[in-house]
Amino acid sequence: MLATTAWWVLRDRHPALDFHNPKEIATEVAGDERPSEMFTAVLADRAYLAYPLPDGRLQVIARDAATGDRLWGKPTRATAERWAGIRALPDGVAVLADASGGSTPRDLVVLDGSGEQRWVLTIQGDDSVYLTTRTAVWLDRTGNRLVGVRLSDGRQQWDQGNPRNEYGDARTTVLPVGTGAALDGSADLDGAPRAPWLGDADRLVQVGADRSVRIIDMNSGEILRSRKNVADVDNPVAARDDRLYVVEDNRGFRLLSYDLGSLDEPATLYSSTDAGSRAKSLVTCGEHRACLLEVPNSGADGTRVVAVTAGKKARSWPAPKAETLVPLGEHLLAERDSPDSVTLFAPDGTAVLRDRDGVAARLDAGNVLLFAESPSSVEGDRSLAGMAVGDAEPVEMGELKDVRSESCSWNTEVIACGAEKEFVLYRFAG
Repeated sequence: MLATTAWWVLRDRHPALDFHNPKEIATEVAGDERPSEMFTAVLADRAYLAYPLPDGRLQVIARDAATGDRLWGKPTRATAERWAGIRALPDGVAVLADASGGSTPRDLVVLDGSGEQRWVLTIQGDDSVYLTTRTAVWLDRTGNRLVGVRLSDGRQQWDQGNPRNEYGDARTTVLPVGTGAALDGSADLDGAPRAPWLGDADRLVQVGADRSVRIIDMNSGEILRSRKNVADVDNPVAARDDRLYVVEDNRGFRLLSYDLGSLDEPATLYSSTDAGSRAKSLVTCGEHRACLLEVPNSGADGTRVVAVTAGKKARSWPAPKAETLVPLGEHLLAERDSPDSVTLFAPDGTAVLRDRDGVAARLDAGNVLLFAESPSSVEGDRSLAGMAVGDAEPVEMGELKDVRSESCSWNTEVIACGAEKEFVLYRFAG
């Protein structure tokens, strides 16, 4: 029994993937004419593909991500002038219409695992939706409230008004409390988990215009904890498991850590020594570990990564002109803009891969997918590479031919992309 337990603890939970040249496993024709938009969403064993029809409906297709077999194809009942995208759900897919402005109404359509339309919710252009396996939480910015909607049938279960300051301002910042299971899985290019509901993912942190913070149960709407005078709505904040991290601006900045179970007095994890420095791209980057970019008053050339683990001295290292961080376990992707490039850092700050042109996506906590160019809506040949965090260099996998890379979605083995008039599924690992 002890030997089995030791093996489970010590084994590599995210081993290096067997990257190889992309092999086409399926194609799906998307009409006779070139679609104006093409969308994909890959999650676990499902690949969803979608494109608009001439009558404004969205055609949605489901394929088995492992075999490429077609499972179903159905149009939505809802219509829209333009569609914004699709998102895979635990047992279905969400379809979102586009909006011309932040206050423009648009439909959120939820389909079940067989393509049948479950429900439609009209939201605004700048509203947000957060998910558990049971509930969709809608940040209704026009109504200044949070609304819990049952994922199975769209019925409203609860609502909570936003906190207001003494002037009636109800602006707010909302973020889900991340889990190791979600953050160790596949992510979008910005680091957002593709399956944020994994693990005990059922809490939101809400920062109010009155500088309060409250922890809300996403399924019931219950306010579990609250505390005054914690953060402004513009302060960088991050949350994972039992910790809330807040950057407090005060002649430089401090990184504070709160216990989400109590919201008692915070611990100061890091204080900047440059009174003019600022923090950005705060992320959780491991258990009880937070990372951020510190930009000095002298300019972006002096940007550094700061990584802090509870109970340990902070580490920092140079990351000139870095704009964003994406965690891979305790490794970090630091990304720069204009031109796009990415550096992969080990937990101690060693550059495993430095200044590679293009953009990168987390496949899991041990592997990364590298694109030679930033995403585009125009068809083109796109070079692809894969890398395990323990390897010395990437595996160059060749090109995806004539794809709209902006439409691509992936898991740890398969990538789905729109092309000119068809979708293509490729296997690149396994």
